[in-house]
Amino acid sequence: MQRWKLTFEYDGTKFSGWQKQPRGRTVEQVIEEALSTLFQFDVDIAGQGRTDAGVHAMAQTAHADLPDETERNRFIHAMRGLLPPDVAMTDAVLADPGFHARFHALSRSYLYRIMERKSPLRRHYSWNCGYEIERNVLKKLAGKVLGAHDFRNFCIPPEVENMTTICTVSQSYWFENDGMLCYRVQANRFLRHMVRRLTGAMVREATGKAETGKFEDLLRGEEVRQKAYSAPSHGLCLEYVEYPEKIKL
Repeated sequence: MQRWKLTFEYDGTKFSGWQKQPRGRTVEQVIEEALSTLFQFDVDIAGQGRTDAGVHAMAQTAHADLPDETERNRFIHAMRGLLPPDVAMTDAVLADPGFHARFHALSRSYLYRIMERKSPLRRHYSWNCGYEIERNVLKKLAGKVLGAHDFRNFCIPPEVENMTTICTVSQSYWFENDGMLCYRVQANRFLRHMVRRLTGAMVREATGKAETGKFEDLLRGEEVRQKAYSAPSHGLCLEYVEYPEKIKL
């Protein structure tokens, strides 16, 4: 058996998230079913992390151990026919036996899209906010996110007891593209709902729905009862996961 690094794109609209669960259709489940059909034995994959229900991905990564005779081009072509229309395997790379999609990731990058007006054509891929948003406020608040912070007020509490809620953010900025406001954030790790809560809290302050300074109060890391407001999941997309140049570690 050989270890492979796999990359997937998916539309999260009709999924209950990435991770397998007793009920609901998940991305991990669909991929494993396709791999198991192709290789005629049960194949387990390990993702770099999970995305929630409704969240999309341009380049979600995972690893799997596959037969020695697996040939890359034929493998990718076969998966095109086995995966449903809302999932695609975009790349497959032979990796070192010790490669781990989660533990060897250097950083992750997410993109959140917002429309200030109602947009039926983009309703599954952006948050139709419905309010005018002050750009200067967004720019200022996004800059505050850079660096290492305790994001306990911007997440669902970790399932693992005493797990750190400190993350180091290397990119955090807003830009406009094709009529949408977009927030890009890159960090060494992310907590559950962290990007959605960062986005939601910034937008609340930039639309006047939260008092000035509220975002910075939450960012100070002193735990509060009322966590940051969470933006809807369907506006969020995992853009890419960064690994060392050579994954033959």
